[in-house]
Amino acid sequence: MRKYLFIASIVVFSLCCKGKQTTVADNIVAKAFDKTLKVSDIKNIIELSRNSSDSIEYIRNYLKDWAINQILYREAADYYKNDEQINRQVEEYRQTLILNKYKQVLIKDNSHSPADEDIIKFYSENKGRFLLAEPMIKGAVIRISSNSPNIKRLHDNLKKTDQKSIDEIERLSLKQPFDYSFFLEKWTSLTTMSYLVPKQITDNYNDLKPNTIYEYKDEAFVYLIKIVDILPKDAEMPLELAKTEIAFLLQENNDKTFIDNYLNNMLEKQQKKGNVVINFNRKK
Repeated sequence: MRKYLFIASIVVFSLCCKGKQTTVADNIVAKAFDKTLKVSDIKNIIELSRNSSDSIEYIRNYLKDWAINQILYREAADYYKNDEQINRQVEEYRQTLILNKYKQVLIKDNSHSPADEDIIKFYSENKGRFLLAEPMIKGAVIRISSNSPNIKRLHDNLKKTDQKSIDEIERLSLKQPFDYSFFLEKWTSLTTMSYLVPKQITDNYNDLKPNTIYEYKDEAFVYLIKIVDILPKDAEMPLELAKTEIAFLLQENNDKTFIDNYLNNMLEKQQKKGNVVINFNRKK
Protein backbone atom coordinates (compact mmCIF):
# COMPACT_ATOMS: atom_id res chain seq x y z
CA MET A 1 0.00 0.00 0.00
CA ARG A 2 2.89 2.38 0.72
CA LYS A 3 4.07 1.84 -2.83
CA TYR A 4 0.68 2.97 -4.17
CA LEU A 5 0.61 5.99 -1.86
CA PHE A 6 4.03 6.90 -3.22
CA ILE A 7 2.79 6.58 -6.80
CA ALA A 8 -0.29 8.67 -6.03
CA SER A 9 1.87 11.31 -4.34
CA ILE A 10 4.06 11.55 -7.44
CA VAL A 11 0.95 12.03 -9.59
CA VAL A 12 -0.40 14.76 -7.31
CA PHE A 13 2.99 16.49 -7.27
CA SER A 14 3.23 16.40 -11.05
CA LEU A 15 -0.29 17.74 -11.44
CA CYS A 16 0.27 20.53 -8.95
CA CYS A 17 3.45 21.64 -10.66
CA LYS A 18 1.41 23.17 -13.47
CA GLY A 19 -0.15 26.59 -12.88
CA LYS A 20 -1.06 27.99 -9.49
CA GLN A 21 0.24 26.04 -6.50
CA THR A 22 -2.53 24.59 -4.30
CA THR A 23 -1.90 22.92 -0.98
CA VAL A 24 -3.92 19.79 -0.28
CA ALA A 25 -3.85 17.20 2.50
CA ASP A 26 -1.56 14.21 2.06
CA ASN A 27 -4.45 11.82 1.56
CA ILE A 28 -6.01 13.95 -1.22
CA VAL A 29 -4.91 12.86 -4.69
CA ALA A 30 -6.98 15.35 -6.69
CA LYS A 31 -9.09 18.46 -6.11
CA ALA A 32 -11.44 20.37 -8.37
CA PHE A 33 -13.27 23.31 -6.81
CA ASP A 34 -15.05 21.85 -3.76
CA LYS A 35 -14.72 18.21 -4.90
CA THR A 36 -11.84 16.00 -3.79
CA LEU A 37 -10.57 12.49 -4.40
CA LYS A 38 -8.80 10.58 -1.65
CA VAL A 39 -6.46 7.64 -2.02
CA SER A 40 -9.24 5.41 -0.69
CA ASP A 41 -11.51 6.62 -3.54
CA ILE A 42 -9.18 5.34 -6.25
CA LYS A 43 -8.07 2.02 -4.77
CA ASN A 44 -9.50 0.14 -7.73
CA ILE A 45 -7.70 2.49 -10.16
CA ILE A 46 -4.43 1.94 -8.31
CA GLU A 47 -4.94 -1.83 -8.53
CA LEU A 48 -5.68 -1.60 -12.26
CA SER A 49 -2.57 0.51 -12.77
CA ARG A 50 -0.45 -2.47 -11.74
CA ASN A 51 -1.25 -4.08 -15.11
CA SER A 52 -0.15 -0.97 -17.00
CA SER A 53 3.34 -0.47 -18.41
CA ASP A 54 3.41 2.96 -16.72
CA SER A 55 1.50 3.02 -13.42
CA ILE A 56 2.09 6.74 -12.83
CA GLU A 57 0.83 7.69 -16.28
CA TYR A 58 -2.22 5.44 -15.86
CA ILE A 59 -3.22 7.13 -12.59
CA ARG A 60 -2.35 10.58 -13.95
CA ASN A 61 -4.70 10.07 -16.92
CA TYR A 62 -7.51 8.93 -14.65
CA LEU A 63 -7.14 11.98 -12.39
CA LYS A 64 -6.91 14.26 -15.40
CA ASP A 65 -10.15 12.84 -16.83
CA TRP A 66 -11.83 13.19 -13.43
CA ALA A 67 -10.75 16.84 -13.16
CA ILE A 68 -11.92 17.63 -16.71
CA ASN A 69 -15.31 16.08 -15.98
CA GLN A 70 -15.66 18.15 -12.80
CA ILE A 71 -14.86 21.34 -14.69
CA LEU A 72 -17.15 20.46 -17.60
CA TYR A 73 -20.00 19.48 -15.26
CA ARG A 74 -19.65 22.78 -13.39
CA GLU A 75 -19.93 24.71 -16.65
CA ALA A 76 -22.82 22.56 -17.94
CA ALA A 77 -24.75 22.74 -14.65
CA ASP A 78 -24.45 26.51 -14.67
CA TYR A 79 -25.51 26.67 -18.32
CA TYR A 80 -28.59 24.50 -17.73
CA LYS A 81 -29.45 25.70 -14.21
CA ASN A 82 -32.74 27.18 -15.39
CA ASP A 83 -33.60 24.41 -17.84
CA GLU A 84 -36.90 23.02 -16.57
CA GLN A 85 -36.77 19.91 -18.75
CA ILE A 86 -33.39 18.81 -17.38
CA ASN A 87 -34.38 19.67 -13.81
CA ARG A 88 -37.57 17.65 -14.22
CA GLN A 89 -35.69 14.67 -15.73
CA VAL A 90 -33.12 14.75 -12.93
CA GLU A 91 -35.87 14.79 -10.30
CA GLU A 92 -37.77 12.00 -12.07
CA TYR A 93 -34.63 9.86 -12.21
CA ARG A 94 -33.87 10.53 -8.55
CA GLN A 95 -37.43 9.66 -7.57
CA THR A 96 -37.37 6.46 -9.65
CA LEU A 97 -34.04 5.43 -8.14
CA ILE A 98 -35.24 5.99 -4.57
CA LEU A 99 -38.59 4.26 -5.17
CA ASN A 100 -37.00 1.17 -6.75
CA LYS A 101 -34.43 0.82 -3.99
CA TYR A 102 -37.10 1.21 -1.31
CA LYS A 103 -39.31 -1.39 -2.97
CA GLN A 104 -36.33 -3.77 -2.95
CA VAL A 105 -35.90 -3.16 0.78
CA LEU A 106 -39.60 -3.77 1.43
CA ILE A 107 -39.54 -7.02 -0.54
CA LYS A 108 -36.33 -8.21 1.13
CA ASP A 109 -37.72 -7.53 4.62
CA ASN A 110 -41.03 -9.26 3.91
CA SER A 111 -40.07 -11.98 1.44
CA HIS A 112 -40.79 -15.63 2.27
CA SER A 113 -39.63 -18.70 0.38
CA PRO A 114 -42.41 -20.72 -1.28
CA ALA A 115 -43.63 -23.71 0.71
CA ASP A 116 -42.86 -27.19 -0.66
CA GLU A 117 -46.56 -27.93 -1.06
CA ASP A 118 -46.96 -24.82 -3.23
CA ILE A 119 -44.05 -25.92 -5.42
CA ILE A 120 -45.51 -29.42 -5.81
CA LYS A 121 -48.96 -28.01 -6.61
CA PHE A 122 -47.56 -25.64 -9.24
CA TYR A 123 -45.51 -28.46 -10.78
CA SER A 124 -48.54 -30.77 -10.96
CA GLU A 125 -50.59 -28.10 -12.71
CA ASN A 126 -47.85 -26.95 -15.11
CA LYS A 127 -45.74 -29.98 -16.01
CA GLY A 128 -45.95 -29.16 -19.70
CA ARG A 129 -44.05 -25.91 -19.11
CA PHE A 130 -40.94 -27.70 -17.84
CA LEU A 131 -39.27 -29.77 -20.56
CA LEU A 132 -35.75 -31.16 -20.65
CA ALA A 133 -33.27 -29.33 -22.88
CA GLU A 134 -31.18 -32.51 -23.19
CA PRO A 135 -31.36 -36.17 -22.08
CA MET A 136 -30.95 -36.88 -18.36
CA ILE A 137 -29.56 -40.09 -16.89
CA LYS A 138 -29.36 -41.89 -13.56
CA GLY A 139 -26.60 -44.44 -13.23
CA ALA A 140 -22.95 -45.09 -12.45
CA VAL A 141 -19.63 -45.13 -14.32
CA ILE A 142 -16.39 -46.95 -13.54
CA ARG A 143 -13.18 -46.48 -15.51
CA ILE A 144 -10.41 -48.92 -14.69
CA SER A 145 -7.14 -50.05 -16.25
CA SER A 146 -7.76 -52.70 -18.92
CA ASN A 147 -5.28 -55.09 -17.24
CA SER A 148 -6.90 -54.89 -13.79
CA PRO A 149 -7.83 -58.25 -12.18
CA ASN A 150 -10.89 -56.63 -10.53
CA ILE A 151 -12.99 -55.96 -13.62
CA LYS A 152 -15.34 -58.92 -13.12
CA ARG A 153 -15.81 -58.15 -9.40
CA LEU A 154 -16.62 -54.54 -10.24
CA HIS A 155 -19.05 -55.65 -12.93
CA ASP A 156 -20.85 -57.96 -10.47
CA ASN A 157 -21.06 -55.25 -7.79
CA LEU A 158 -22.22 -52.65 -10.29
CA LYS A 159 -24.99 -55.00 -11.34
CA LYS A 160 -26.36 -55.06 -7.77
CA THR A 161 -25.59 -51.48 -6.68
CA ASP A 162 -26.99 -52.00 -3.20
CA GLN A 163 -25.14 -50.39 -0.30
CA LYS A 164 -23.01 -53.48 0.29
CA SER A 165 -21.94 -53.53 -3.37
CA ILE A 166 -21.16 -49.80 -3.38
CA ASP A 167 -19.03 -50.22 -0.25
CA GLU A 168 -17.17 -53.07 -1.95
CA ILE A 169 -16.47 -50.91 -5.02
CA GLU A 170 -15.08 -48.17 -2.77
CA ARG A 171 -12.87 -50.69 -0.93
CA LEU A 172 -11.49 -51.99 -4.21
CA SER A 173 -10.68 -48.44 -5.30
CA LEU A 174 -8.48 -48.05 -2.24
CA LYS A 175 -6.49 -51.18 -3.08
CA GLN A 176 -6.14 -50.42 -6.77
CA PRO A 177 -7.17 -46.83 -7.59
CA PHE A 178 -9.63 -46.29 -10.42
CA ASP A 179 -12.15 -43.60 -11.38
CA TYR A 180 -15.81 -43.98 -10.55
CA SER A 181 -18.90 -41.82 -10.29
CA PHE A 182 -22.28 -42.74 -8.80
CA PHE A 183 -25.41 -40.83 -9.75
CA LEU A 184 -27.85 -43.63 -9.10
CA GLU A 185 -30.52 -41.38 -7.57
CA LYS A 186 -29.53 -38.05 -9.07
CA TRP A 187 -30.44 -37.00 -12.60
CA THR A 188 -27.30 -36.11 -14.54
CA SER A 189 -27.20 -34.46 -17.95
CA LEU A 190 -25.84 -36.24 -20.98
CA THR A 191 -23.30 -33.42 -21.32
CA THR A 192 -21.94 -34.11 -17.84
CA MET A 193 -21.85 -37.82 -18.51
CA SER A 194 -19.90 -37.22 -21.73
CA TYR A 195 -16.86 -36.26 -19.66
CA LEU A 196 -16.90 -39.68 -18.01
CA VAL A 197 -17.52 -42.16 -20.82
CA PRO A 198 -16.34 -42.91 -24.37
CA LYS A 199 -17.80 -40.74 -27.12
CA GLN A 200 -19.70 -43.62 -28.73
CA ILE A 201 -21.89 -43.88 -25.62
CA THR A 202 -23.14 -40.30 -25.80
CA ASP A 203 -23.29 -40.36 -29.61
CA ASN A 204 -25.64 -43.36 -29.43
CA TYR A 205 -27.56 -42.45 -26.29
CA ASN A 206 -30.86 -43.37 -28.01
CA ASP A 207 -29.75 -47.00 -27.79
CA LEU A 208 -29.27 -46.88 -24.01
CA LYS A 209 -31.82 -48.80 -21.96
CA PRO A 210 -32.71 -48.57 -18.26
CA ASN A 211 -31.42 -51.21 -15.85
CA THR A 212 -28.64 -52.21 -18.22
CA ILE A 213 -24.85 -52.42 -17.86
CA TYR A 214 -22.63 -51.55 -20.81
CA GLU A 215 -18.94 -52.38 -21.10
CA TYR A 216 -16.55 -50.58 -23.44
CA LYS A 217 -12.81 -51.06 -23.93
CA ASP A 218 -10.05 -49.03 -25.44
CA GLU A 219 -6.28 -49.49 -25.40
CA ALA A 220 -5.87 -48.26 -21.84
CA PHE A 221 -9.20 -48.60 -19.99
CA VAL A 222 -12.35 -50.58 -19.47
CA TYR A 223 -15.55 -48.57 -18.92
CA LEU A 224 -18.37 -50.11 -16.93
CA ILE A 225 -21.54 -48.05 -17.35
CA LYS A 226 -24.78 -48.78 -15.57
CA ILE A 227 -27.93 -47.01 -16.76
CA VAL A 228 -30.60 -46.99 -14.05
CA ASP A 229 -33.01 -44.68 -15.84
CA ILE A 230 -32.98 -42.29 -18.77
CA LEU A 231 -35.20 -39.43 -19.93
CA PRO A 232 -35.06 -38.13 -23.52
CA LYS A 233 -34.82 -34.53 -24.60
CA ASP A 234 -38.16 -32.65 -24.41
CA ALA A 235 -39.53 -35.07 -21.82
CA GLU A 236 -41.27 -33.56 -18.80
CA MET A 237 -38.69 -32.40 -16.29
CA PRO A 238 -38.72 -34.35 -13.00
CA LEU A 239 -39.77 -32.33 -9.96
CA GLU A 240 -36.28 -32.41 -8.45
CA LEU A 241 -34.94 -30.70 -11.56
CA ALA A 242 -37.80 -28.23 -11.95
CA LYS A 243 -37.95 -27.31 -8.26
CA THR A 244 -35.39 -24.49 -8.36
CA GLU A 245 -37.01 -22.80 -11.36
CA ILE A 246 -40.49 -23.16 -9.87
CA ALA A 247 -39.33 -21.74 -6.54
CA PHE A 248 -37.94 -18.70 -8.39
CA LEU A 249 -41.19 -18.18 -10.32
CA LEU A 250 -43.32 -18.48 -7.19
CA GLN A 251 -40.98 -16.21 -5.23
CA GLU A 252 -41.17 -13.60 -7.97
CA ASN A 253 -44.97 -13.83 -8.00
CA ASN A 254 -45.17 -13.66 -4.18
CA ASP A 255 -42.95 -10.58 -4.14
CA LYS A 256 -45.08 -8.86 -6.79
CA THR A 257 -48.29 -9.71 -4.93
CA PHE A 258 -46.82 -8.38 -1.69
CA ILE A 259 -45.62 -5.07 -3.15
CA ASP A 260 -48.90 -4.54 -5.05
CA ASN A 261 -50.94 -5.10 -1.88
CA TYR A 262 -48.59 -2.93 0.16
CA LEU A 263 -48.86 -0.02 -2.29
CA ASN A 264 -52.63 -0.30 -2.63
CA ASN A 265 -53.09 -0.43 1.15
CA MET A 266 -50.76 2.54 1.53
CA LEU A 267 -52.77 4.53 -1.02
CA GLU A 268 -56.08 3.64 0.61
CA LYS A 269 -54.76 4.66 4.03
CA GLN A 270 -53.59 8.06 2.82
CA GLN A 271 -56.84 8.64 0.93
CA LYS A 272 -58.80 8.01 4.13
CA LYS A 273 -56.64 10.57 5.90
CA GLY A 274 -57.35 13.09 3.15
CA ASN A 275 -53.71 13.35 2.15
CA VAL A 276 -54.40 11.97 -1.34
CA VAL A 277 -57.26 12.84 -3.67
CA ILE A 278 -57.75 11.38 -7.13
CA ASN A 279 -60.33 13.55 -8.84
CA PHE A 280 -60.99 11.85 -12.14
CA ASN A 281 -64.13 10.18 -13.37
CA ARG A 282 -64.28 8.63 -16.82
CA LYS A 283 -67.31 9.85 -18.74
CA LYS A 284 -69.63 7.13 -19.87
